[in-house]
Amino acid sequence: MVVQHKFLVTIFSCFLACILSACNNQSEQGKLQYTTHTFDSFEHQLEGRLYTPKSLSETDTIVIFVHGDGAMDTTAKGYYLPIIQSLVSANIATFSWDKPGVGNSQGNWLSQSMDDRATEVKDAIRYLRNTGYRQNKIAVLGFSQASWVFSNLYDEENIEFMILVGGAANWLAQSQYSMWIRLIEEEKINANDDAAIERIEQLSIREMQLIKAGYDQYISAALHQDPFMPKPIEDEARYNFVRKNIEADIFEGFTQLNLPMLAIYGDSDFHVDIEHSQSEFARAFASSSQINAKLEQITIANAAHSLMKPELPLDAIFSIKKNHFAPNAIETIVDWVKVQSNSRRE
Repeated sequence: MVVQHKFLVTIFSCFLACILSACNNQSEQGKLQYTTHTFDSFEHQLEGRLYTPKSLSETDTIVIFVHGDGAMDTTAKGYYLPIIQSLVSANIATFSWDKPGVGNSQGNWLSQSMDDRATEVKDAIRYLRNTGYRQNKIAVLGFSQASWVFSNLYDEENIEFMILVGGAANWLAQSQYSMWIRLIEEEKINANDDAAIERIEQLSIREMQLIKAGYDQYISAALHQDPFMPKPIEDEARYNFVRKNIEADIFEGFTQLNLPMLAIYGDSDFHVDIEHSQSEFARAFASSSQINAKLEQITIANAAHSLMKPELPLDAIFSIKKNHFAPNAIETIVDWVKVQSNSRRE
């Protein structure tokens, strides 16, 4: 594991995420053509947008965006828009929606398991098929936590291919990596401290056991006094979300995927251990007996977890643009989608 992260980059990224909202990328949205749609999932109505090129034929691909963690709206606060613009320019449509409880969507995303989120994607596909898009190829483009959603989509025959940005392999392993990064940034350990890594593993396992035991036992545990530990999850809804998904792992689901997948990472990702993800993804696909299973993994230079540049200019506060992404990041996604859109599955 190599750490190149700067504290100021983290602060800026958090600041950026907090203020991107309605003012974000208004001019970019004005160039895009979309229709608003509502569909049902788990007895709730979800609202989303279908972005389309000027002419969408029944042979053109529709890419469904699958959010990562957090209260994401249909464009992830504008982050998706440069990707959507590039796909639409290549005659590829996109569909995404506000998470449950965000914008005009009903429900509460914090009550969802990863299997629930996968069912939501399947409901979106059923909706598209019943709304006139019966022949279009459908792909999914997911971010970070979406890897665990994808692992529950192995039985969805309508999905032709998958693209995963900064995907995590295992919830516990990701938690350990996040703790390791945080402790290095806090200068409590150094990157090559094997004893610290072993202690992190032990602490994270104890924390997982407490989370599974129940909120009262978890919140009152002495474990939180350990100098390596982060603050406990005080919000009970967030705690329940973590408890519901803490055993998430991609392996079993990925071995059953019968389709091509592009896994794309930034080389400066400090949220996900990309070496661990690459190893686990490769192991899962190598264990597959599915005829169409194929994994391609690409690492983008000078790219963060989001595939944006690790250091962003101040104008990114107000509007995310294509030039804020690392060189070739969006192009790699679009080119791969175009190739897969023109190929036939056996």
